[in-house]
Amino acid sequence: MSMITINARAGNAEKQHHDTVVLPLLDGRNLTPSGIQLQSATNNGLTAYLRKFDTSGAFGETLTIYKLEGTNCERIVLLGVGDEKKLTLAKLRNLAGKITRQLQKGGTRSVALCLTELNVRGASTSDKARAIAEGIWLSLYTFDKYKSEAKEPARPLKSATLLIESRRELGAVGRAIDVARAASSGVCFARDLGNEPGNICTPAFLGEQAAALADDKLQVEVFGQQEIEELGLTALLAVNQGSAHDARFIVLRYNGGQEGEAPIALVGKGLTFDSGGISIKPAAQMDEMKFDMCGSAAVLGIFKAAKELALPRNLLGVIASTENMSGAAAYKPGDIITAYNGTTIEVQNTDAEGRIILADALAYAAEQNPAQIIDFATLTGACVIALGGQASGLLGNDDKLTRALKKSGDASGDRAWPLPMYDEYQEQIKSNIADIKNIGGREAGTITAACFLSRFVGKRPWAHLDIAGTAWNMKGSDTATKGATGAGVRLVLDYLLRSAS
Repeated sequence: MSMITINARAGNAEKQHHDTVVLPLLDGRNLTPSGIQLQSATNNGLTAYLRKFDTSGAFGETLTIYKLEGTNCERIVLLGVGDEKKLTLAKLRNLAGKITRQLQKGGTRSVALCLTELNVRGASTSDKARAIAEGIWLSLYTFDKYKSEAKEPARPLKSATLLIESRRELGAVGRAIDVARAASSGVCFARDLGNEPGNICTPAFLGEQAAALADDKLQVEVFGQQEIEELGLTALLAVNQGSAHDARFIVLRYNGGQEGEAPIALVGKGLTFDSGGISIKPAAQMDEMKFDMCGSAAVLGIFKAAKELALPRNLLGVIASTENMSGAAAYKPGDIITAYNGTTIEVQNTDAEGRIILADALAYAAEQNPAQIIDFATLTGACVIALGGQASGLLGNDDKLTRALKKSGDASGDRAWPLPMYDEYQEQIKSNIADIKNIGGREAGTITAACFLSRFVGKRPWAHLDIAGTAWNMKGSDTATKGATGAGVRLVLDYLLRSAS
């Protein structure tokens, strides 16, 4: 997707020549410093408008003033912030997205925003600039390639300028905008992959998209059916048996760190369509099972962002990709599968296939001696019941890693919430005739799925992100249209940036 230009500048609102200048308005119609300065420069021109119109400063409320005397822009938009004490980076990001969409519909071509002056507890100017820039870029994402008459804005927004108070902060703010651009680019790439229909986004297509990322610092290998057999990825092959499309096993190696430095492994579930197999899903909303590959999309989105940022870390990406269909050769409840690391699995439900293909992917990743392993998967409906669409589930075997990921989730707005993995939960996946079974019953379904995955990572520090509730949103939001969200990309990119520094 094309991305509008965002930059930063130190300056006063009344001197800007943009189509639109956005000023914050606090609860109770209170102005911020930029508004007070503009008020003075326009001989109290704002006061008359605030008295004339019923504007309270409530969150998201707007008042547009055209050709205010004493200013150089076409219009001033007062943007309600609400109670500044309750403002967070997530709310600031959403606010930027909300006003951006509104301005684009109204025909604004260039805008200056005085939003970094808002007080967000614990956030620097750079933190606020990054959140605002992400809100702008993410809110403008669309996926309309299959519409015969795609509706392009009559006057699309071309540029946005973040006005800051001090020139001394321009360098840091510029770097924050660079991070926001890479993060947004990675998220939008992941959204594109997730939104593709299952008849286009096959395992072969996913492999082609991964291969297209390759360059001097990023090597990509895409293994086909015969090579998968030769590697011994038998769990992946078992799930693939019922599909007319061959599986793919994708390995990415990004060399941005020091030579010999152990990589951080990112592992993604790439189910390009999940019918449930023999344990078939209900027909309602089965079309949304094209999103079952959003874990792999997150991995590819992070690699794209890492490349754009020249991230100084070594990364290993591993993606297992197939469909889960109910063809004549499909695997069945009661089958016994032997995974890549030799663990035997009793299949009790063929719709718990994601953990089976991840078994091979995680075991393969662990064999490469990574420093850490982080996996992404639309794994369990139980996680949707537990957390809804507000946070991804976060589990693992290393408290330091899960705490760091939780912190990055909070900072990035791509939130994750930790769930326990007590030893007692492992009892639920014990099998009478194999090492483990692929479901643990109704209780604690997200946790027992993670317990299953834990059998394939060895002693490596490992974290699991269950993005079943966050990977797509059919209602849309201020920063995302209906469909794939790119969940996991900003969270883990933030974690990688923090660990690199």
